[in-house]
Formats: sequence, structure tokens, C-alpha cells
Amino acid sequence: MQLRIVKLGLVLALMGMASCEDILEEVDISNQRVTVFAPLDSTTVTDNSVRFNWDRLTDATSYRFQLAAPDFVDTAQILLDTLFVEDTLGRVATQIQQDLLNGNYAWRIKALNSGFETPYALQTFVVNGDENIDLDPPNTPQLVAPVNGATQDEATVTFRWTREDIPGTAERDSIYFFSDEALQNLVGKDIGANKTFSADFAAGTFYWFVKAFDLAGNESEDSTVFSFTIN
Repeated sequence: MQLRIVKLGLVLALMGMASCEDILEEVDISNQRVTVFAPLDSTTVTDNSVRFNWDRLTDATSYRFQLAAPDFVDTAQILLDTLFVEDTLGRVATQIQQDLLNGNYAWRIKALNSGFETPYALQTFVVNGDENIDLDPPNTPQLVAPVNGATQDEATVTFRWTREDIPGTAERDSIYFFSDEALQNLVGKDIGANKTFSADFAAGTFYWFVKAFDLAGNESEDSTVFSFTIN
């Protein structure tokens, strides 16, 4: 009987240790501040592609990054509000890159864990790069024909869509065709002309969408996906 009591006491002690570990309080980081590397306060960046860097803070598991124009006092636009979270391997991003037009900006970063957060580290900066740079993506194409779910006997299919061009560099539309609804099996792609394209297809059901690009490297969102069937 005494041996059983000793074993039971050991088990309870081990369970108590595990419970204590589970309820350990999170480290208070509220009096700390994230160290930033770039862009630093009141600096001028001569490249429109701006890289933001900060140092990792011990005991932090995530970072909230915000970017505003021209600042956070007279904010005309919040350009980014992003949370970077630690992954299962304990890794968390400490940088982000963003293309920006010339002008005044402010960015701030703070660290968080499950119980506490630091104050924001705030920096202002000016972008003075290419004043003619085009950072505006084309508008998203809107599919017109064939209508979604259309069926036809003819092998030749004529596709049409609409998209309003925006001022800037020249834009083009790429059209993509797939043989499966999951869009894993690409059977063809091409460039449309004047928001239209024609091609011949074998019998079967196909899925298609259109995406716009410009010469500056900007791209639109994918259009909705339509399907059609050739008998």
C-alpha cells in the first residue's frame, strides 16, 4: 500500500509541474520597442521600390506593420495594415517590400505576444524616385462571351470581354484555358486583341479566365472563371 501511495504522489507531482508550465505568464514586452533599420526617420529614398526592415524582438511572436500617406496625423490613405505572425518553426518576417509613388510617407511597427505589445516605432520618409513611374495595375477584365456554362456544337469559340484602359503604359490581355474546374491542367493560353480572341477546341468542357498586364510590370486580378462545353 505504501508503494502505491509513493507512485501516486509522484504522478501528481509530475502533473503539477506540467500544469505550472502550461500557465506560465507571457513575458511583458510593453516597455520595449522594435529596432528599425530602414527606412529611418526623415530619410529620402531614391528608389520607388522601398524595402522596410526591422530587428526581431525577443519574446515577440508577431508584428503589426502599418504604412500611411502622408502620415498618421493627416492620413489621406492607409496603404498597408499587415500582421506578421510566427510560424510553427518559430520564424516570423522582419521585412516587407512595397512599390510607392513619389511623395511623403510614414510607417510604424510594433511587436506583440499573447499578453502584451510594445508601443509603435514610428518613422517618416520621402520617396524621390522616378516621377513618371507607373504603379497602377490594369482594371480586372469582365467576361462577356461565351456566357458561363454555354454549350455549342461548333469547334470554333469566340471569346469577348470588357476592360477600361487606364492612363499609363500600354496594356494587354492574356487568356487562359483549362480542362478542369480546379484550374490545374492548362491546355492553352494566348494574348487577346481588342478584348477578343478565337480558337478551335475538341469536344469537352473547358474553363477560362482573362488577366491584364501592362509594360511597367503591373497586373490585374484574375477575372471570374467561366466554363463552356463543346459537343
